[in-house]
Amino acid sequence: MLFDMTNRTILLAMMSLLLILGSAWAQNEVTDLEFGDSPLSDVDAFRTLQSIVKVADGLYLMTHYGEREGLFRRENQELIDNPFIDDRTRYCSVFSAAAGKSVIVGRNWDNETVGSIVVSLFRPPSGYSSISFSRAIDLGFGKSIDLEEISSLEIGKRLLLAPFYAMDGMNEHGITVAVTANDEIVVEPVGAKESVFLTFLIRKILDHTKNIEEAVSLADECIPFDYNVNSFNSHLFVADSSGRSVVLEYAEGQWRKTYGDESWQVMSTKPIYNVPDADLREKCGRYRSMSETLENADGNVDWKGGMNILQNVAQKGTTWSIVYSPATGELHFSAYQDWETVYRLSLRSR
Repeated sequence: MLFDMTNRTILLAMMSLLLILGSAWAQNEVTDLEFGDSPLSDVDAFRTLQSIVKVADGLYLMTHYGEREGLFRRENQELIDNPFIDDRTRYCSVFSAAAGKSVIVGRNWDNETVGSIVVSLFRPPSGYSSISFSRAIDLGFGKSIDLEEISSLEIGKRLLLAPFYAMDGMNEHGITVAVTANDEIVVEPVGAKESVFLTFLIRKILDHTKNIEEAVSLADECIPFDYNVNSFNSHLFVADSSGRSVVLEYAEGQWRKTYGDESWQVMSTKPIYNVPDADLREKCGRYRSMSETLENADGNVDWKGGMNILQNVAQKGTTWSIVYSPATGELHFSAYQDWETVYRLSLRSR
């Protein structure tokens, strides 16, 4: 019996070590990607639409030039006047881990209704550079549409809105933000605060903040909405390059903040504010899986281990899985659950 127990302990320890080290991904299996350049032009929209790089079917890179604030504000008002999103099947997962000099943020986008994945490099003249992920379906393009082919058409101008519809991203200072679904709440006007569509809020955080204090302060000035201007069905995870993180949940006219008090923090699709960790682990298997792995590793997880964590909690509809490294400006991701292919991008390579 002692021999069996010893063997079992050794086996569990080895399995845990393999997960933490992320041995499933060898260095030579990582594919480096580069955002495209465009011919010099006085027209920023033209340069942007000419920059599209088709990585694979359903996966595109875009380099965005010029200011977009006016365009984004008009889109925000359009969503107030004419809500169109009615897709409530997001079972996403997010975590952060910080130990020593290593800081990572992992995220699964678990909704298969994306059309195509659009990865945007955005360097606004009045803000910070960022890389973000968007769904082409939010721009009006289904999965059968080749974005390169339509970029020269009038309807292709919708691609200029890809940064507006960011579901997650990281900026040059390491601010990383991601959204998952949450219980639906009613939102109402509060003083002179601006009603801001969910992804526009993410864009604002990426463009204008460099740590979680600034991100929280910016969010406090906004009333969020998503399906329509009077409802909100999401919560946000924000981390910075120091490894600090916070979950933002809106209720009763204000943002409720849950700061990470360990070397790691986890968010799935259950409300977190003032909910005991034991209850969250019981209610959500994905939350429990991520928490147990990060707890056992004391937050000491590199990007490879982070990808393994995401693979373990992937759902049927998982379409992108990303590990952001806020301190280095790198990110590693897989698309459409092709776990054998990992792409790498860097904010600091250009």
